[in-house]
Amino acid sequence: MTTIIGIQGDNYALVCSDSRISTMDSGGFVSQITTLKETTNKVGTNGRYLLGAAGDMRAINILHHVFQPPIPTPGLVGRKLDQFITSKFVPALVNCFENQGYATPESNEDKNHINEHASSILTVLNGSIYVVEGDYSWTSDASGLYALGTGSPYALGALQVLMGKKSPTVSQARAIALKAIAVAAKYDPYTGSPFHCYVQNATDK
Repeated sequence: MTTIIGIQGDNYALVCSDSRISTMDSGGFVSQITTLKETTNKVGTNGRYLLGAAGDMRAINILHHVFQPPIPTPGLVGRKLDQFITSKFVPALVNCFENQGYATPESNEDKNHINEHASSILTVLNGSIYVVEGDYSWTSDASGLYALGTGSPYALGALQVLMGKKSPTVSQARAIALKAIAVAAKYDPYTGSPFHCYVQNATDK
C-alpha cells in the first residue's frame, strides 16, 4: 500500500515516498483511500535519522512519534556504521516496537517466536541506507537503488532504466526518484501523490 524509493549517492542518500493509505475490508477489498497530511508522511526525520516504513501505518506512527533511536558517535562509516546499526539501532527498535505492542504475537502452534513485525523499515544514517525487514535483519543493496511497498517492482524497474550508469547529483537523483515513483503510481493502485523527497548528506553527522 506504499511506494518508498531510496537512492544511495556517493556522499548522500535520497528518499522519496508517496502519500496514499489504502484501507482493506474483511474481504481484502479496498474500502477507503486516504491521502496523508504532510505532517504524517511515511518518511520523516527523527534525530539524526531518516526513517520510513512500508507496511502498517502503526509502524510509521511509532517511528515518528515514539521511537528514540540511539545517537551514534561522530564519524561512523562503513563497517563501524554497520556494527552500530546491528548492535545499537536494531535492539532499540525491537524494544520500542515490543513496548508499543507492535509485534507478531506467539501462536499456540509456534513456540519459537522471535521478535518480528509486519513492515519494512527504511533507515538512513550518516548518508547511508539500510532496510530493516520484519525479522529485524538489515540489508544494504550494492546497486544503491531501493524500492519498498506494493509499487516497488514498477519503481525499481523505472529507477534502473532512468539511472543507467550515472552517478547522479542530488538534483538529478531527485528528478529520477520523482519520475520513478510517478511510474509506480500509474500502475500500482495503492500508490498516490503527493510525493515527498528527503536528502541526508554524508556530512550530516
